[in-house]
Amino acid sequence: MFGKSFRDRFLFPSEVVPLNHGSFGAVPRRVYQSYQQAIYDDLKFPDQFMFSKQAPEMEKSVKLVARVLNTDFTNLALIPNASTGINIVFRDFPFVKGDTVILTSIIYGACGNTVDYVVNRYGLNLKVIDIKLPSTEQAILGQFKEVFEETRAPGKAICIYDAICSMPGIRMPFELITRMCKQYGITSCVDGAHSIGMLNIDLSAIDCDFYTSNMHKWMYLPRGCAVLFVNPRWHDYIMPFPISHTYKNEPFYKRFIFYGSNNYNSFYCIKDALDFIQEDCGGFEKIREYCKGLSDGLIAHFGQDRIVKVDGATGDDLNFMVTVKVPLDQNQHEYFANAFKDKEHETKLIKFVENESLQKYKTFIQFGWHNNFMYVRFSCQIYNDLHEYFWGYERFEEVMKNAISECN
Repeated sequence: MFGKSFRDRFLFPSEVVPLNHGSFGAVPRRVYQSYQQAIYDDLKFPDQFMFSKQAPEMEKSVKLVARVLNTDFTNLALIPNASTGINIVFRDFPFVKGDTVILTSIIYGACGNTVDYVVNRYGLNLKVIDIKLPSTEQAILGQFKEVFEETRAPGKAICIYDAICSMPGIRMPFELITRMCKQYGITSCVDGAHSIGMLNIDLSAIDCDFYTSNMHKWMYLPRGCAVLFVNPRWHDYIMPFPISHTYKNEPFYKRFIFYGSNNYNSFYCIKDALDFIQEDCGGFEKIREYCKGLSDGLIAHFGQDRIVKVDGATGDDLNFMVTVKVPLDQNQHEYFANAFKDKEHETKLIKFVENESLQKYKTFIQFGWHNNFMYVRFSCQIYNDLHEYFWGYERFEEVMKNAISECN
């Protein structure tokens, strides 16, 4: 059922080979049609929609997401993206000078900038867990434990960590890290940007303090659609950004039903996206089964020695993103190592690869540099056939050869 033939249920032009779902997602036609209708209903008679329909539609949508995440809907807020969720948490967290923030070296860049902002603003201590991939679950948990042991001191501590790291695209043992946070009295903040729709997230079982995830990635919503979970013990501290009319006297979730004039229409499509997943795809598990098959095929093709991941998972190791090392000769390695050390050169290289890939081949594969090697990140998705990834990698190799001569 799935594969390239399934692609006509999305909006892609026929000449496009989409291999980078993890960055921006993709919207099925039926969800896009619902989105268009939602915009029309909103704009054709704004007074009627905003006064009579906006709040009920938002509440209906947040209840649907609560069922997916297995939590009470009153713990959830619908927000534009996961970066907004991290900003809301860290800007509202009751820091005092001398408190501690713990993060990893592979944190998403925007979230790292948010942490940097609050650390400097409030005079906080910052501890960085330096993760080098590939690694093992045992090694990573040991690194967290070592830093947590060092953090036994007066003052609060909050740790932000990924469910699935973006670049490189690897699954973290976030459930066990959350458990460790509780053991050490450290507030847990899960950046689950890539998790909802990909993983079976049970927030009641995970019991973290904060969690956020994008629904426009692996749940097929239009961009500008994410969720923030706040444990009830923190409800009184967390406010929307911007703070709006519901500032003081409303329960947590109602503060986020309306927080300023904006386009909320992607949220009204959540039911339609869930219907697509169930009716067109057969449910989340069918999607996971197909994408796991693509992932296994990529691993078999490139070989375990080139796969970048966290080994030894005690839970599932499901991940729709496969990160593969790119073999380089000595001259290529020296060139790219230097390029990724120089921000101006790195930016020039990335823009060249983006433009060359998109204009010449109508495709794009994410790539980066980590732990002294280059990697590519494949995004497994229901509208792809396995051979398309092999074709895409060959095009990537061609583009990178051109990049060396063009970007010097």
